[in-house]
Amino acid sequence: MGAVMYRERIYDIFAEPTEKTESQIHQALDIGTEYLDLSIGFFTRITDGRQEILYATGDHPLIQPGESCPLEEAYCRRTIKIESPLAIEDANVSSAISDTAVETFDLGAYIGAKVIVNGETWGTACFADNDPRDEAFTEAERFFVELIARLGGQAIERRTYKQQLTEREEQLDEQREIYQAVINASFDSVLRFDTAGTFTYASQSVRELLGYSSEELEGQPVTLTHPDIQTTEWAWEKFSQILDGEPAEARDFPLETKSGTIVYTDIRGVPIYDGSILESERSADDIVGIQVLVRDASDRRQREGLISVINRVLRHNVRNEMTVIRGWADILAEELDASGAEKAAVISGAATRLLDLTESAQQIEQYRELTPELGPLNLIPVVERIVAECETRYPDVSVTVTSPERAIAETLPRVEIALFELIDNAAKHGGEPATVGVNVGVTDRHITLRVSDCGSGLPNVERAVLESGRETPLVHGQGLGLWLSYWIITTLDGEIEVVEYQQGTTIEIRLPKPPADRCTTGG
Repeated sequence: MGAVMYRERIYDIFAEPTEKTESQIHQALDIGTEYLDLSIGFFTRITDGRQEILYATGDHPLIQPGESCPLEEAYCRRTIKIESPLAIEDANVSSAISDTAVETFDLGAYIGAKVIVNGETWGTACFADNDPRDEAFTEAERFFVELIARLGGQAIERRTYKQQLTEREEQLDEQREIYQAVINASFDSVLRFDTAGTFTYASQSVRELLGYSSEELEGQPVTLTHPDIQTTEWAWEKFSQILDGEPAEARDFPLETKSGTIVYTDIRGVPIYDGSILESERSADDIVGIQVLVRDASDRRQREGLISVINRVLRHNVRNEMTVIRGWADILAEELDASGAEKAAVISGAATRLLDLTESAQQIEQYRELTPELGPLNLIPVVERIVAECETRYPDVSVTVTSPERAIAETLPRVEIALFELIDNAAKHGGEPATVGVNVGVTDRHITLRVSDCGSGLPNVERAVLESGRETPLVHGQGLGLWLSYWIITTLDGEIEVVEYQQGTTIEIRLPKPPADRCTTGG
């Protein structure tokens, strides 16, 4: 059974208004453990800094109805603080799960999403296993857990509403009408189309999003909600992908409302197959329709716009102040003696890197949707500049460089920022006294650069940054420099990883080599 069919089963469970909420959630947990191939499923209530297990499936002794613990000992502690599901393949090496929680529950794999009731965080819907998971959780699996959390929250809302209605003893017809309205409410709009692009179903929530009732949309072409021909072309591109059997997603997809205004949405579309065909025998020819989940992206676009403005203002101010600092440092370098001039040169170099970083950030923001046009660059002078500055900054540090005369990579100049962060970090934390090795190598496909030290090893928090590429409040201030290196290297089509050694830390970077006809350039 595929992901679509499992999601359909979840929709069917929560769509039955007469089914008790407890039964719906228990069924959802059973289906979830089957789909995710995890042995444990549980639904929690979070109140006053504690986690209480309300519903559970599996035989874990601490994950049973009625069990509770302080939130700081729970795997859900991080789940309720983020918007998207938290997916951890191995909790033993993840900074998102506290050591206390691992010691208490001893779970390997974990995936959970927060449950929202009446606009507030109410609890979590989670799945886990005693053993770590070999493969990363897919986007479909994350969405599946998020779906259970959302529909479970709606079910609890419905139960709350029903209790309130009963207590007020309103007339039966009015109770049914309001209850049915709650059932039809959804945090997202669900649309279905036939293979020709005609609406065959629209959830009731589409009225709030687009102004059309379900009846007004059903039987109409998808172009009814398109503001222009470019949107239609974009839609058919996604439709074609889905009709080939592949899910499709789009951010900031414009839709025209009944009143003629434009609303931007995030969409996810999946194929609907003929149910009489076995999953193992299905092909694109068996697709009978398309189902699309539509989410209003207005709030996200507003937040991103605000962040963009703040970034531009910050870059502007940093650029102006760093220009002043670099100018005075250059003047001091000319007027001071040799020792003072070296120190002034360090200040000037730091200011220059910050200025380069603001320029790179501006270009990245402006062209973030485009593939960067990489070019050949000889890394040897770059490494030599960085090593010379580190030796000036840390005179007690011993830095050894092993490299060929030239090492031309297909990259951009901002790679120097990433390399400086790694070498500087090794110099600061490379032991007492610090010993740093920089090894540059050339293979058939890559330029490799290894930075090694003899320190106490990379802390788990910073290791997690390089393994996941995520800079969160938990690692901010500790792994920010490494996160910056990770982000720059990966946006330049490179790779970065921690190499396991018995002592110290070794980080390896691999950058692509340029085509043969461009290897002679780059300095």
